[in-house]
Amino acid sequence: MHKLFWSCDPTALDTEKHKEYIIHQVLQFGDISDFVWVKNLYSRDEIAEVFISKPRSTYSRDSFAFIKNYLLKIPQKLDERNYVRSAL
Repeated sequence: MHKLFWSCDPTALDTEKHKEYIIHQVLQFGDISDFVWVKNLYSRDEIAEVFISKPRSTYSRDSFAFIKNYLLKIPQKLDERNYVRSAL
C-alpha cells in the first residue's frame, strides 16, 4: 500500500478521516488487488459515493471511463470535466 500513499505517512492514515484520499488514490493509482483491499475497508456504495460526490480532476479520460463504467458501474452521467485532468 505504501506505493499509493507517497504524499503522507501511510501508517498515520485514519480510514474514516482520510476516506476520500484513500479511495481516490486507490482508484487513480492502484491495481485490481488494491481495489479489492479498499473494498474490504468500504462498501462499493461508499466508494461510488465518494467518487460521485467528491470528484477530483486528476484522472485520465480512459481511467475515468473504466472506473465509472466497469469498476463501479455507475449508471448516471457524470460531468467528465470534474474528473479528467487537463492536457498540458
